[in-house]
This record gives sequence, structure tokens and C-alpha cells, in this order.
Amino acid sequence: MLVELVPNILWLLFLFKLAFGFFDPCEDKYGIKEEEANAVMENWPRNLQVASVNRTHKCYVSCILWYFGIIDSFANIRLDKYFDLGIIDEYAFAPTLNRCVYQYRNESDLCERTFGMFHCLRLEKLATI
Repeated sequence: MLVELVPNILWLLFLFKLAFGFFDPCEDKYGIKEEEANAVMENWPRNLQVASVNRTHKCYVSCILWYFGIIDSFANIRLDKYFDLGIIDEYAFAPTLNRCVYQYRNESDLCERTFGMFHCLRLEKLATI
């Protein structure tokens, strides 16, 4: 009896994940080339107005962040590997990260939220260069 319920339970878990926050901004399931992603991230304009960027580009940037593990399937920022490798100083970066997450906490559109948070983080980085 219990064995017969397992497929149904797995299906329900899958539907629950889709209905409550699963994030896949990517139309191209085969990935993005690293050179293409680096070009988008390295050429970030200092005077960008987030409201003027179209949603397609915001989702594209979100897709890059997702493919490279910077955000998870719920659009939460994941920088653990960068902290562990010493690329980013976790303690120095925490106030900026918290400020950017807080700034976009009420944004329900995941592409808008992800793009906005990343833009906030990039502005902080550009200010130090």
C-alpha cells in the first residue's frame, strides 16, 4: 500500500515546488557560455536605471546567475563557494548583501527581484573601483 503511494507523493512534491516558488528564468536549457556570461557581468553600466531595463534582459541575467550557482531555484543569493574560496570576504560583504536583499524583499517577480538585487550588489562593487 505505502509503495503504491510513493509515485503520487513524489508527483505532489514536484507540483508543490512548481506552484510555490520554483524559479527557472531560462529558456535555453543547454546553458550559457561562460564568455557570454562574463561579458554581461563585466560590462555592467554604472548609471543603469533598473526600471528602464526590459524584463527579457532581467530574466536573462537571472538565468546567468542561476546557471552559475549564484542564486538558487528560489532566487536566493548563494555565495557560499565564493566565501569558501576567499573570493568574497563574507564579513565585509554581509552589510551590503543584507541591504540589497532588504531593498528588494517585496518584489514578487523573481526576474525583477534577482536583477534588482544583483544590480544593487554591482553598484557597490563599482563604487570601490
